[in-house]
Amino acid sequence: MTLGLRGRMTVTAVAATATALVVVLALEGPDLHRRAVEQVRATLFAEARLMARVVAQPLAEGRPSGEIDALVDEAAREVGARVTIIAPDGTVIADSALSGEALRAVENHRNRPEVQGALVSGAGSSVRHSTTVGDDLLYAAVAIRSQERLVGVSRVALSLAGVEGQIDDLQRAVTVALAVAFALIALLSAAFSSSLAGPLAEVMDAARRFATGDLAARSPVRRSDEIGELARILNRSADQLQQRITEIARDRARIDAMLSAMEDGVIAVDHRGAVLLANQALRASLGLHEPVGRHYLEVVRQREVGELIEEVLRAGARRVDEVEMLRGGRTYAVIGVPFPGPEGQPPGAVLTFHDVTERHRVERVRRDFVANASHELRTPLTSIRGFVEALEDGAMEEPATGRRFLEKIRLHADRMAGLVSDLLELSRLESGERAPSWEPVAPAEVAEDVAASLAGAAERKRVALHRADHGAPTVVSDADRLRQILENLVENAVKYTPAGGRIEITTRRAADGGAEVVVADDGPGIPPEHLPRIFERFYRVDKARRRELGGTGLGLSIAKHLAEGMGATVSVESQPGRGTRFTVTVPPGRAGRTA
Repeated sequence: MTLGLRGRMTVTAVAATATALVVVLALEGPDLHRRAVEQVRATLFAEARLMARVVAQPLAEGRPSGEIDALVDEAAREVGARVTIIAPDGTVIADSALSGEALRAVENHRNRPEVQGALVSGAGSSVRHSTTVGDDLLYAAVAIRSQERLVGVSRVALSLAGVEGQIDDLQRAVTVALAVAFALIALLSAAFSSSLAGPLAEVMDAARRFATGDLAARSPVRRSDEIGELARILNRSADQLQQRITEIARDRARIDAMLSAMEDGVIAVDHRGAVLLANQALRASLGLHEPVGRHYLEVVRQREVGELIEEVLRAGARRVDEVEMLRGGRTYAVIGVPFPGPEGQPPGAVLTFHDVTERHRVERVRRDFVANASHELRTPLTSIRGFVEALEDGAMEEPATGRRFLEKIRLHADRMAGLVSDLLELSRLESGERAPSWEPVAPAEVAEDVAASLAGAAERKRVALHRADHGAPTVVSDADRLRQILENLVENAVKYTPAGGRIEITTRRAADGGAEVVVADDGPGIPPEHLPRIFERFYRVDKARRRELGGTGLGLSIAKHLAEGMGATVSVESQPGRGTRFTVTVPPGRAGRTA
């Protein structure tokens, strides 16, 4: 009768089990002796250490050999092995098998391998034939120390005859088992291997290839019995699994692409708070390192974020908050929503981090700008209205007074016109309406022109204005922009440098091959806390003195935007009481914006 799949698989399983047993026993057989010896060695080391504790104090106190030998003889009865106590110089002090003259006649043991090992490294062992006992002995020796001082060596020896007997019995049993197993396997293999080995090998090979990542692997179907049906089922499962893996990979790639492209940070945690996902934007902005798998408290150490996550996990509802992060100091609009967890588990939470730092800064700048512009326009308007009212009240009847009032009105009107002109210029620069006009420019010539045009103002202020050129090269830049930048810087220097002061305009070669123009004065200087904001619109170091000297408060801001528009930079160095130094660095070629 032909066996079905169950019968054949049962028989094959028996054969496979027998084969596995044979292989295991064959592999373990050579190791039995080693493991048995190692087990005995470990026991002897433990007994040697025990004996070392027993005799350490007497050895340290220098008690007689006979007293120590008696102590060893008594303790060795509990050990069941031969115990020998050896002095550091190799002299045998005590031995559980010898006493009296026999003990004193024992040769020096210093060169014994186990004793050498104990003296050098604290423990030593060896196996050798004993002529006294007439059998192989296993020796284990440990150093005896008292208060970190070496006082001797404790050695324990045991015959391996008993261990060898056990190993021989086990090897005989293994031999019988192997013989029976091999006989059984031979009979079963002859009967069934021809009908099962080939088809099953093909199925197994296809399954193995598929498991290692070869998704195209399929098992050929050549039979109509259970093995053929198994091959068809495996092939269908492989088709479905390949399709599902492809869909999952495609979905994962889309999600990864979307998360990577997002500027907002995204983090997802499960119901226990373990991080499941953190996109690149969040890792970069918060400086996260390997966040996945860790608890969110280890990853985002921010109380407000933790409270928001806990609230989303607890309430299962959308929550919104705005958080200023301790790390980096940036502000984020954080939105948390729940997301379904695996079947049978509570939902997790997804948080998005939208950086609103720049929006807040722009809003603050806008508010400051509106307030400053309103203030700057309201001041001259108030003065003009006051002079007009005075004229209406009868000042026109006095020509000299009326003329003086009209001059004041013109002065304030000119100030308003200058402010509006500067605001329009700043707006054009920020919007990119005024593109640079690229041409070869000699910075030394531009600086010379600016110095000549402002020489009269400096002379009226009794300020010395000097020019110096140290080989500034010709660059490709915008001459008008450079001229306007230098005019603003030199005008400021003239305004703030007291009478008798000095202003120097220096041109020279920059480190990158471009040109540097330095405007330095020996005026009152700028306190360090004001330097970071000196280029902001309407920013005044000394508000009262700034209005007294005139100006719109936009000159430095315009100079900064003019420089950036043509790829140049403007920097400032200053110390109170030691003057101020502005440096305009112009690159050698066309490196700025073109619009």
